Amino acid sequence: MSLISHVEQLCARLAPAGWRDLLLQHGLDISAANLRQELSKTLQVDRTLKGFEDFSPHGVRGIEPASPADSLLFHAIASPNVLTGLNARTLSAFATSAEIEQLLNYVYGVEPPSLESLRQQSDGAALAIVVFAYEYRPGPETVHKHQADMCFSRTGVARVGTASALYNAQHRGFLPFVDNRPDRMRVIPARYGAYVAMQRKGDPSKFGPMSFQPAIDSDLEFWVPLHKLFDGDECLTGLNLKVRLDNHQINEKIRQIHMRFRNTGWQEPDILNPPFVITEGLCHWGSTDEFGPGLLIPDDKEKLVELAFYQGRPLSFMMPAGTGGLVHGRHRVRDDGSIEDLNEVEGVDSIVKAGGYRTLHYQDAMADGWVRAHCPELEQELDSIAAYSIIGAPDFFPLCGQRELKEWSSDSDIFPCPTPPCPQVWHAGINPLSDVRFFINQSLVGDFFSPDDRSVTAIISHPMAITGPQPAPSMALAQRQSWLPDFASGVFGPGWEVGRGLIDAPFANVLCGYQLASPFTEDARICAALGSYWPGVAPDSTRTFEPRGLAATIIPLTDTEIGLRGSPAWDGGSGPVLIEVEGRPIVQYHAYEYSDYTRAALAGQLSLCQTGHTSTEQYHQRVLGMHRAYQAVGAGADKELQKSWPLLSFSRVQLPDEALEAAQKEAGYWLGSQVQHYNLYKRGTITTPATNFKLRHVEIEQQVQLYIDQDAILISRDGSPWQHLHESL
Repeated sequence: MSLISHVEQLCARLAPAGWRDLLLQHGLDISAANLRQELSKTLQVDRTLKGFEDFSPHGVRGIEPASPADSLLFHAIASPNVLTGLNARTLSAFATSAEIEQLLNYVYGVEPPSLESLRQQSDGAALAIVVFAYEYRPGPETVHKHQADMCFSRTGVARVGTASALYNAQHRGFLPFVDNRPDRMRVIPARYGAYVAMQRKGDPSKFGPMSFQPAIDSDLEFWVPLHKLFDGDECLTGLNLKVRLDNHQINEKIRQIHMRFRNTGWQEPDILNPPFVITEGLCHWGSTDEFGPGLLIPDDKEKLVELAFYQGRPLSFMMPAGTGGLVHGRHRVRDDGSIEDLNEVEGVDSIVKAGGYRTLHYQDAMADGWVRAHCPELEQELDSIAAYSIIGAPDFFPLCGQRELKEWSSDSDIFPCPTPPCPQVWHAGINPLSDVRFFINQSLVGDFFSPDDRSVTAIISHPMAITGPQPAPSMALAQRQSWLPDFASGVFGPGWEVGRGLIDAPFANVLCGYQLASPFTEDARICAALGSYWPGVAPDSTRTFEPRGLAATIIPLTDTEIGLRGSPAWDGGSGPVLIEVEGRPIVQYHAYEYSDYTRAALAGQLSLCQTGHTSTEQYHQRVLGMHRAYQAVGAGADKELQKSWPLLSFSRVQLPDEALEAAQKEAGYWLGSQVQHYNLYKRGTITTPATNFKLRHVEIEQQVQLYIDQDAILISRDGSPWQHLHESL
């Protein structure tokens, strides 16, 4: 079927669902008898219509050859912000993932270039067949932020899960939620495609990269997409192409444990086999009919973490000492083969740290690898350059991006700092993977990544002429999970989606999956309790556990999210409660030492059904509210003082609320509509009750309750009357 035939079918299906009437407002009739001609005519685009505010200022046609961002029909169909038709009525149907890909192919194929014309366009730069992960994004999320645009990266980030991927046509993407199953989360795929691309040094006035780093990117080579490759004779003049994508993914985290530590009981050749090294059952290509070509989908698993088997038996090993908490070792194998749960043994941390006993291996489905294109008709002319593929951990805040949070937290209007050095908002900083300039795992088969190739995780655009600052109109962010690396973490400790590897010297700057914890839940436990070591992807479980002097809460989880309001906690645990001991109020915790996220994953207790719906704006409100709460109790930005003020309770107030009404009347001050409630206390002595070594009791020296909205704070100290607090940020 021809490209225009696919477009005609799409338009015929969507026209009666409100799309014809909507696009007629711009002068485009998608029911025209000659659709090809209709799509090429000049239009009077109405950029005041909702969803079209960030459409390219240069776009004047339904389809602009070779330019998706300048094509009105493509913008309308692909933008996640085009949701309503005439009279603000929600459109009753949307394009499928496959239909958007077919329309994108038409944009590139309506006037197919020749290979020679692409060489001329590159102006002498090297050309190659390059695989990119890509998305069409609203203006605020693009490289230049001037308009909605295509964004490309040679790194794609898919995510593991326990349910199959589900395309949300309205959001033009994928989300991890499973209706009525809080114990399940859907895998998130990544979209890849082959392009003819040219190699150029970074140029922020043309293609970027996103968040241009002058000291590095000015001298770094980037592959810049020029033309999408697809099957058929409408892609390149004079050629009938056949384009195939291959992929290779590997999870060798268990193997690396036995290479890194001695006397574990396993060595080569055993550790060259599954599950020490896993290359099968990790992912598959999605149905072309349903999704179009190039959608790499992780295989959904029954559990996020599973018991590893070797030669038909559960895989056990001798637990090495000093693993830093990055290897699960809490299920000790007794001499008779029975399993002892060390979480039920006092002093489990010391036992695991010392090692020297047999324990069970658990595996996850995370991996890294590559996606590479084959096109026989072009392989004599052009080299094939691979993309880096990551299958990462679940994102518990899928609507919040690392790049956006980094920019927001660096805004001096939000977090003033008159006298640098400025205090860090986050526990360990924040850096999107798209800003990292490391080379790629050199142990991957194929030798497709050079140590000199350090721009693989960058995000770029098509070449375009940027003449000056023209910020895009204020637009909603996409309400979907992105697979581009600005939604992944570039902070390593060892990492969330990918780690920083060991090449010749410790922690050389190389990205690799095998450096991550085994399974990933081990590091998730450690770093979630450190004020969310990875903001925007990992929850902040600091307030769930007793004060340990390591971190203060930064991104507070609500009482509901930590299991205090009758709902299951995101991690299967339970937060602090206020009890009375010998007539004194005491905060009781389940001790961090006896928490086990691997056990929670095995029980299906890890959940993102609540945290996952947190919008970027709500995330901002939590961080800023916690920041203001510390100032209200006198801790300010002092990290050590903040650690002495644990958070006992946090919730978003649902109006009407009797307690808030009473507080406002008593203070004589009324707050706005978005109010948060905080209950902090100054901690005293921490003890372990004699009756239960798995609990911790913390004395209260002072207790402060706060109601906080965008502009004001109400405060009550130790039950004193509520007052309006005059704050200065």
